[in-house]
Amino acid sequence: MSSAQERDSWPYSRGFQNCPETCDPATLKVHGKIPKWLEGVLYRTGPGTYKIPSKKNPEIVFSFDHWFDGLGQDICENIFQKFFTVFQASISSNNPEDDPNSRNVNVTLTTALPHPEGNSTTLVLGTDANSLKSIDPITLEPIQNFSFKKFHLALSGPMAPAHYQYDAETGEYISFVSNPGAIPEYNIFSIKTDEETGKPITTILATIPLKLAYIHSFSMTKKYIIFILWQCDFAMNGAKILWERNMIRSFVPWDPNQKTHFYVIDRNLKKHVATYTFPTFYCFHTINAYDEGDDIIIDLSQYKDNSVIFQLTVNRLSGSETNADKLPLQFDQSRVHRYKLCNISKNLDSADLKYGSDNFPNAELVFATSEDLNIELPVVNFSRYYMKKYRYVYGISYSGSNPHIAFDRLIKIDLHRTENDSFNHKIWQQFGCIPSEPIFVPSPSGVEEDDGVITSVVLDGTKNTSFLLILDAKSFKEIARAEMEHGKVVPYGFHGLWNKL
Repeated sequence: MSSAQERDSWPYSRGFQNCPETCDPATLKVHGKIPKWLEGVLYRTGPGTYKIPSKKNPEIVFSFDHWFDGLGQDICENIFQKFFTVFQASISSNNPEDDPNSRNVNVTLTTALPHPEGNSTTLVLGTDANSLKSIDPITLEPIQNFSFKKFHLALSGPMAPAHYQYDAETGEYISFVSNPGAIPEYNIFSIKTDEETGKPITTILATIPLKLAYIHSFSMTKKYIIFILWQCDFAMNGAKILWERNMIRSFVPWDPNQKTHFYVIDRNLKKHVATYTFPTFYCFHTINAYDEGDDIIIDLSQYKDNSVIFQLTVNRLSGSETNADKLPLQFDQSRVHRYKLCNISKNLDSADLKYGSDNFPNAELVFATSEDLNIELPVVNFSRYYMKKYRYVYGISYSGSNPHIAFDRLIKIDLHRTENDSFNHKIWQQFGCIPSEPIFVPSPSGVEEDDGVITSVVLDGTKNTSFLLILDAKSFKEIARAEMEHGKVVPYGFHGLWNKL
């Protein structure tokens, strides 16, 4: 079968069509048996709109080129401008607290962030900017736009990662805000609720002067925060974003001779204590990290370079490019890479070295999975093995069957290497189906790490519909699915959150 026939054999472009607002609950047809203990709500984020007709002339339709350009359901502005808009607003007024419908915030969700006024915690959306949106967890209606500046004046910069870290034992929500300028800097902070007053307490853990870069996620252990500066930095210390009005065109060209820097912040001492380097790479998503004596173990879903960002156009992904047969996706898939930062206490002098020094200690690459075990949107049993030594990682993956599809299967990888230095793994794949980020839900009576289920929203192109897939996390076998009616599709999304009832 030719690549054109493969592309046309099922309508996977449906995942890039506009998603109409649906306010009434829909009944799904269930196949199999859903575990009785699986009671909760699965929230999903992602672009909801790709094409908008002109108000003056409805026959003229504006479309968006990049997967990250889609509009959130409550937005009327281009996400290609989203970062720029928030960036510009932060520099000029630091006041993104306007009409709740006026900000495109649709990447991650959390219930862990305290409310700035100390009210009860609600559902909060985040993105790759210092812009947050609280929403009603039932109706999904936007309630309020705010930024981290609400918690501390030092957190007024325009950029923040979409992904945060949360320590359930200490009650700390941890993230960072970056500030452009002649000498850009990153303010790494924690927010927790005061038990007596119920008000949030914000602590600046470290301020590190570094070049401005697009950092989507970072890592944390019980003792340390690990801020990894991989290569995706902005030209002119971020000023080029204002010039280009476009985030992607503002990146400095890839330099294979650069180094990736691992900055270690001591959570108790509240300061930057060590820096390690490694040959350059790129990463969207960290997986997990934990302390091992005086060392730190960090797992990443790592790319060879940042070309993946430039490849994720809607035309390429949907197969609607005019010369799609000649324009397959051309980036190396991300794989699990495990690093060890050795002897933290013996490398404290490295924190005083300047960027570009040749004297930083090296991060040690412990292992990397093979290309056929590629993985993105990785998750683990976070409720029980976050910041702990663990074994299993789950994610979406690419089988290599169609060069115009980024991901077409779910994967479970056992990170305990076999005797021949390989990794056991399990795959779920069905022709014509594109799964979303898996969400691990632990069994309430579970004993082992993989006791639980995996949920994923899947687009079935052969039936022109979407369904909620439920897999046994241990066997990776399907135990149930809940199908939407024919013609009803959930667009491809980014991240999700499972919330118990």
